[in-house]
Amino acid sequence: MFSTGMIIMDEGFGEFFRIAQDGQFGPYPYQRVIAESGLPVLCTVPTGAGKTAAAVLPWLWRLLVNEGSKAATPHRLVYVLPMRSLVEQTVDEIRLWLERLGLDGVVQLHVLMGGVNRDDDAWQMRAGDPAIFVGTQDMVLSRALMRGYAEPRSRWPVSFGLLHAGTQWVFDETQLLGPALGTSAQLQGLRDALGTALPTASMWMSATLDAGELSTPDHRLDPAGAATVALGPEDLAGDALGPRVRAPRRFTRLALPDDPRQYPAALARTLVERHQPGTQTIAFLNTVERAVAVFCALSGLDAGLDLLLVHSRFRPRERRERSMRLRAGPGAAGRIVVATQALEAGVDVSSRVLFSEAARWSSLVQRAGRCNRAGEYPDGADVLWSSPPKQAAAPYTPDDVAAAERALAELEGRTLTTLELQALPVAESRPVHAVLRRRDLLQLFDTAPDLSGADLDVGPWVRDAEDTTVFMAWRPLREGRLPQESLFPARDELCPAPLADVRKLVRSGRRLWVHDRLSGQWRPAVGADVVPGAVLVADAAAGGYSPLLGWAPASRAPVDPVGEAVEEPDAVGHDGWSYAMSRWVSLTEHLDDVEQDIQRVVAEYRRPLAGLSAPLLRAAALAGRFHDLGKAHPVFQDKLLAGLDDGDALPGEGPWAKSARPGPPHSGDRRLRHELVSALMLLHPDSGLLDGVAEADLVTYLAAAHHGKVRVSVRSLPGEGELMLGVAEGDRTLPVRLPDGAVVAELRLRLDLLHLGAGAGGRSWTARALALRDRADLGPFRLAFLEALVRVADWRVSSSYRVEGA
Repeated sequence: MFSTGMIIMDEGFGEFFRIAQDGQFGPYPYQRVIAESGLPVLCTVPTGAGKTAAAVLPWLWRLLVNEGSKAATPHRLVYVLPMRSLVEQTVDEIRLWLERLGLDGVVQLHVLMGGVNRDDDAWQMRAGDPAIFVGTQDMVLSRALMRGYAEPRSRWPVSFGLLHAGTQWVFDETQLLGPALGTSAQLQGLRDALGTALPTASMWMSATLDAGELSTPDHRLDPAGAATVALGPEDLAGDALGPRVRAPRRFTRLALPDDPRQYPAALARTLVERHQPGTQTIAFLNTVERAVAVFCALSGLDAGLDLLLVHSRFRPRERRERSMRLRAGPGAAGRIVVATQALEAGVDVSSRVLFSEAARWSSLVQRAGRCNRAGEYPDGADVLWSSPPKQAAAPYTPDDVAAAERALAELEGRTLTTLELQALPVAESRPVHAVLRRRDLLQLFDTAPDLSGADLDVGPWVRDAEDTTVFMAWRPLREGRLPQESLFPARDELCPAPLADVRKLVRSGRRLWVHDRLSGQWRPAVGADVVPGAVLVADAAAGGYSPLLGWAPASRAPVDPVGEAVEEPDAVGHDGWSYAMSRWVSLTEHLDDVEQDIQRVVAEYRRPLAGLSAPLLRAAALAGRFHDLGKAHPVFQDKLLAGLDDGDALPGEGPWAKSARPGPPHSGDRRLRHELVSALMLLHPDSGLLDGVAEADLVTYLAAAHHGKVRVSVRSLPGEGELMLGVAEGDRTLPVRLPDGAVVAELRLRLDLLHLGAGAGGRSWTARALALRDRADLGPFRLAFLEALVRVADWRVSSSYRVEGA
């Protein structure tokens, strides 16, 4: 028996599943197979057959209930969807399951999206807890490549380190993933080859999956030998799933104008004519632009119907509203939903009448699965289709659309079930996508921009070029400028916007604002700032977004801003965690606290970190002991103490790690990176701090990397002259007492220790870091995980000072 909150559950998966479904039904036979045998590599069941439940509930049961599988089950599940819209519906469904099972306080549930959000703090600060993440391929895989879209740069290594350890990856509706499919396979292969702190696994789900696409240079998959779960005879004959896969759909071609100007109005009239009162009609358009045009045409007909537009270019608030309306079901008059590919995957929604433009065949099969989805219309439902106007094939290839049209023409007037539709042999092209290679992953480990300020673009590995986006937020301006004290946009503020649209706005002279990581200031964006995953802020009074239509660059109606975040932008000189504490904290106390908390973080994983040896874990703890030594630099101490009156008393002696002042001050002082000073102190031949330590280089690297700003590459900032990240040759540090009572004497800093030929072994800083990254017992995944351990402990300890006594 297993107790979760108020619920006592038998160990049987059937009862566990029924409780999650509020007692309405038990698992399908294939879902039982997954629970008993573990998540397979391939799950090839059709749409509407409960794939989300088949991934999440067996994983939960195996992790928390079944004694025989607990130890081998990854404690984190990442559920990847191809579309941005309505991720919330999947999240809401999982949340209900957790609540019914009494697990909502046991298992974390998060959406992996962009922007600053306390969700990131919640899961990263409790990284050993069971957790479920849901996100789209670009938001998730960009984090898995250490270039998290709309994520502060300094957090990139933390997300990377944690997501590649103890994680069960699930990729849904793989036919829509594009280049992300090969990337997901390569990452699994590279994790297997390079090693991780905890085992990871991947499962790919789709009825139309071509397993050959999962065979990549580092992930050699034999489709015949891969663990696969599909529907069996019991599933097909059963009263629960059988009606779904046998649900009939009639196929009919519509005669619509080929003129793009006449097409939306003609389709809108046809949809109203074919709509059945009290039911839901869904219309799939291949592009957002045509979907918006058809929706506007429907709105102009005033037919008294509930109308809903669903695509990927809405803010989270409006996406949540759409998700709630879809779940509520249609009223007496019924509803017409106009959608793009956003409704193809991960959404349990059905219709009596469904229209689709001709598209890639696998997409058409998925769309048809949203018609009579549960077999609720035993006499059949209608799938209507037409060619796009002017044979506009985008975003698909003309050959794929032509092949689908030929197949659809042969179905005219026929009635087919889901399985019959899937079995039709319709050829599809296999687009050539960029392949993530091992050298690419290793190159991505360095998060510093190049000398021109640009980053390596991971876009070709995570999403097709035409789907590449930036993220827009709208704020009120002050005297035509974004106030410098503005916080980094919160998750709910961000709307995905096409890269090409935003570049066009910048070229046209529209002023958008971007945060400069070097100056720490908001400045007008230039063309080079508009890159995949960038976050830009627009003038709310100038328009550009509609709650009804979503991203609308031509709109001049003022935008209603949503609440701002509660964190300062991620600038090079930002040290917000050093200020606004409830008390002054000495450097000695803080170093001791972080070293101890690293060991607590390791213990919270509830299982051995099998991929990390004891010396590696000891090195992380030592890095905690030494990570903030550099705060003994006089410039940093002066900043902490700035503004204090002579009469202000401090509770003890410094040097200090944390200030009770509300700062930090915004002044012209040099932007000192104290963690670089920490590294220089550890490397200093006179410090003796690492004498006899087997993993001296690792300790030094982890101490330097604990803010994500001093990692593989270290170079001067523009305008620094002879300084290096605020440090000058010959700077002297103050004496520091370590937690064990030893005293680090004053040191005269040497910048030459960072350069080739300096220090023990004559290795430069970059050479040391790359040697760690490339070590067989470390590699990029383990090294980033150790980084995350140190940083998480530092955040947790600093957070405890901030709330202490509150």
